[in-house]
Amino acid sequence: MDTTKTTLVTLLIIVALTSLAASLPADELRASQHRNDTYMPRTASTSAGLPDHLSPGFTFSKNFYDVYGKPNLIASIVGDEKFDRGDEVTLPIDLINRGVVLGYESDRMPDDDEEIDLAKMELGYELQQVNAIGITAMLVAPEESPIDVKSGPQQAGSLKGDKGARKTVRFNIEIDENAPAGTYPLILATSCIYQKNAQVSGNVSESRADVNLWYDALNQTQVLYITVEKLADFEVTNVSSDLRAGEDDRVLSITYKNTGEEIATEAVARISVTDPFSSTDDQAYIGTLSPGESATSVFVLDTDSCATIKPYGIDTEIRFKDAAGDLKISESMTATATIAPLIPTSEKVKPYIFPALLIVLLVLVAIGVRYYLRNVAGNRNAPTTDELDD
Repeated sequence: MDTTKTTLVTLLIIVALTSLAASLPADELRASQHRNDTYMPRTASTSAGLPDHLSPGFTFSKNFYDVYGKPNLIASIVGDEKFDRGDEVTLPIDLINRGVVLGYESDRMPDDDEEIDLAKMELGYELQQVNAIGITAMLVAPEESPIDVKSGPQQAGSLKGDKGARKTVRFNIEIDENAPAGTYPLILATSCIYQKNAQVSGNVSESRADVNLWYDALNQTQVLYITVEKLADFEVTNVSSDLRAGEDDRVLSITYKNTGEEIATEAVARISVTDPFSSTDDQAYIGTLSPGESATSVFVLDTDSCATIKPYGIDTEIRFKDAAGDLKISESMTATATIAPLIPTSEKVKPYIFPALLIVLLVLVAIGVRYYLRNVAGNRNAPTTDELDD
């Protein structure tokens, strides 16, 4: 008995709801639907923030046109594409939408004036499918490349295709200090959405048209190139010195090698000294240094008497002219020199004691010989008194 009652109540509820739906005017039912619906594939709907469903009003049977064409984002580096090794720069990249409508064809002919208006409206929307919406750009360097891209994905907004609109994205890059000269690729990946299809329905003359838009995702990959220019480069290959605490005018010798690809002319080596060193001779002329060649520069330094006995790093660089005659300054290098202990006075004079004693001895011998010759030998050879009388 309870089961029969439950079934009867359910049937009554269904009949009541059906009657209520039938009593609603058609205009109210139409108004309850979306007036401007969009559809996107699941892969792109999240990033665009658009509904992931197709409007109930979207039917291909009511589509008047199929338009051919989509966005086409072309990237190019703005300004100079040539850099030196060790550079840290911001790389500006222009994005231009070269998308064009390649053509369109009619799916079906309008049946009346109302559909003619709908067809015109649909074509206006269809022609917008070359516009790129929500552009994201990411720049990456291939593995083992000496180029390091420091920036993450960049947002570029939207670009209309019919006008060749452009926007600039910027990426920070760093070029390794040991990067060989040459041309290196950078990969630019862009993603966006675009309007794939449009369908309109309703009554245009009464401003009751429903517009349904269908979006799709578009991914593009392009390769851009930057050049690391040939340049003379240097490294310190040998350091020798006789630096001692508390002593002046001591010599520091540094050997430099041109490890780059270009000749360096009018090269001048410079050192930068701080406590406990001082110098009035901190530059040394090298001249011309071809790739693979080495040259030694000599500097004169004074060392404080309170200097700690340990190795010291002395900064050094080379100013030179490149093959184009432009003045360049090398990356800073480090020459490691060790201070020897201060020599005690007793140690300083020790090497001179024996020579001094020898000199003194020789002087004494010379004095003795002279005395002997003047006095002893002279008296022997002098004539006696008897000999004088005769």
